[in-house]
Amino acid sequence: MSNPTVAIIGRPNVGKSTLFNRILKRKLAIVDDRPGVTRDRNYALADWNGREFYLVDTGGLVPNTDDRMEKSIKRQVEIALEEADVLLMVVDRQTGITDIDYHVAKLIRKVSKPYLLLVNKVDEQKQEGDSYEFMKLGLGEPLLIAAGPGRAIGDMLDQVVEMLPRNRIEPLDPSTIKVAVLGKPNVGKSSLINAITGEERVIVDSVPGTTRDSVDTVFEWRNQKYMLIDTAGLRRKSKVKDSLEFYTTLRTEKSLERADVGVLVLDSSEGLSHLDLTLASMLEGSNKALMVVINKWDLQQDPNKANYLGWLKEQMPFLNFAEFIFTSATQEQGMPQLLQTVISSFCLWRKNIEPEALARAFDQAVEKNRPPSIKGKRIDLYSITQTGVAPPRFLIKASEPELVAPNYQKYLHRQLHDGLGLKGTPIRLMFKRSKPPADWNERNYVDFGGRPRYHSSKGED
Repeated sequence: MSNPTVAIIGRPNVGKSTLFNRILKRKLAIVDDRPGVTRDRNYALADWNGREFYLVDTGGLVPNTDDRMEKSIKRQVEIALEEADVLLMVVDRQTGITDIDYHVAKLIRKVSKPYLLLVNKVDEQKQEGDSYEFMKLGLGEPLLIAAGPGRAIGDMLDQVVEMLPRNRIEPLDPSTIKVAVLGKPNVGKSSLINAITGEERVIVDSVPGTTRDSVDTVFEWRNQKYMLIDTAGLRRKSKVKDSLEFYTTLRTEKSLERADVGVLVLDSSEGLSHLDLTLASMLEGSNKALMVVINKWDLQQDPNKANYLGWLKEQMPFLNFAEFIFTSATQEQGMPQLLQTVISSFCLWRKNIEPEALARAFDQAVEKNRPPSIKGKRIDLYSITQTGVAPPRFLIKASEPELVAPNYQKYLHRQLHDGLGLKGTPIRLMFKRSKPPADWNERNYVDFGGRPRYHSSKGED
């Protein structure tokens, strides 16, 4: 089960963003005295006493208004009410109850979810008496806090953790490969799952966002069990385009928590959207095995796969190491290749590389292109060892690890991916300062045509 979601809601300028930053202990949300500064939802993973949850900061709610921005904020908060597991309604002691507060309270009572009523800006004990008028909202006795100085925040978080849904233990075969199917609404995720499993396990509708919750589909193919996690879209009734990207990315992150392999589904009949690129970037940074499915290929007017793939890799150069598969879910084309690629990427994601093969690929990369000197300092790379899997992690011992340039690190990533055949999995490189091995000397560098080349030492320090 993925981490639950806690949403902070309320009218503008009551201190929601200040509370968000206080809980996270860092400044992520913009804080300003002007109403409506927080226009979109911000979210981050929070932790209290070992319990993790997603914390969502919403824009202020201003109902019954003709102002376009305020209407947008109202819609965003309504979706937050729908998405969250626990609601934190924030009101302002200094201004007292307003009609907007009554409206928000009414919305909360409608959704029947756990909530806390928080009276903010209660900085001192003598101000507590002013706060109990908020019981008129019909949400029970409020909790008195001061988000700025942090008064009573710990007590509040204790109650929040108690209200969170408990994690369920999934009765899943440990050999099952968990695959998160990612993509913006209407790219064909549900159709793809139905084509893979050979039966209609997920409702398919041409209207974007039919799937409400994450749907898990377990099946077996060639004696291997899989669980497909279909990332949920938004409900049709919400019809909120400006909220689409935020909740799609939040649900994607939750799905990736549970997955071994992330499959990004693109619609080949459309260009790449900002949301496509956002999801691709999230997938690259997720430490999961990954692949890109180019769906609806039967609708492509120019079915030249090489040209399309070249264009796509130019648009997403950070995913050049991914596996790319062309499919048509409605025509059930490309399904065996897709599943074979899933298992291949998964195995490479968990692969322990033979030390000799790793050293050889590393030596060849450095021989081809030594790290450039920085500020007159030569950077020597002595050795490489694997420190973990899922994804493969490597430790490189260097004379000046902090001076290894980002561009050179990207070069090493590309060379190791190619040299080790690690298609479909990210790799992580770490650099550690080390003294040269005992047999290390200037003879490790010899000149070939005026260009120094690296000859690896077999020694280890």
